[in-house]
Amino acid sequence: MSMSSRIIRGDDRIKKVRVTASVTAASPGVVTEILGQDHVMNVEKQAFEQGYKEGERIGKQMGERMVSAAVQRYDRSVNELAAVHASLRVAMEKEAVRLALAVAKKIVQREISMDPDLIGALVSVALKRVQGQTSVAVRVSSFDHARIDSAMRSSNTSISVAEDPSLERGDFVLDSTQTHVDGRLAGQLEIIGRALLDD
Repeated sequence: MSMSSRIIRGDDRIKKVRVTASVTAASPGVVTEILGQDHVMNVEKQAFEQGYKEGERIGKQMGERMVSAAVQRYDRSVNELAAVHASLRVAMEKEAVRLALAVAKKIVQREISMDPDLIGALVSVALKRVQGQTSVAVRVSSFDHARIDSAMRSSNTSISVAEDPSLERGDFVLDSTQTHVDGRLAGQLEIIGRALLDD
C-alpha cells in the first residue's frame, strides 16, 4: 500500500510524520508544495465522503420508493382478493340455498308419492284457515283428485273439489270468497328461497 493511498484514507499519523520530516529537511518552496498536496488530499477526502454520503442518500431514497411501490401493489392485491372472496362467499351461499331447496323439493315429492294421504292432511290444515267461510273450492292435481274428492265428501259436502291438470302431485289451491291459499310445493319453496336469499 503506497503512502498516498494511506493519506487519502485518512491515516493522520503518516501525514504528520511526512509534514514534519518535510519541514525540517526541505526548503520553504517544498513545504508549500507539501501543504498544497495535503490540501488537495483533504479536498479529495471530503469530496469522496460527500459523494459517498450522497450516493448512500440516493440509494436509500430509491430503496424506499421501491419498497413503497411493492407495498402498494401488495395492498391492492390483498384488497382485490378480499373482494373476490366476499363475492365468492355470497355466490356460494346462494348456490347452497338453491341446492337445499332442490333437495327439499325432491324429499317432499318422494314423501307425497309414498304417502298419498299426506296431501289430504295438508288440505285439512288449509281448510282450518277458511273455517266458517262460504264458497270454498279446492283444486288438486289429477293424481290426487279422487282421494281428496272422496275425503271431502265424507267430511264436508259444501267444499267443491276440482281437478287441475296444471298442478303437480301434492299441490293444491284453496279459494273462498275471502281467502286464497296456494299450496303448490314450488311456490312454497320459492317463498322460502326468497326469504333465505333476501331477494
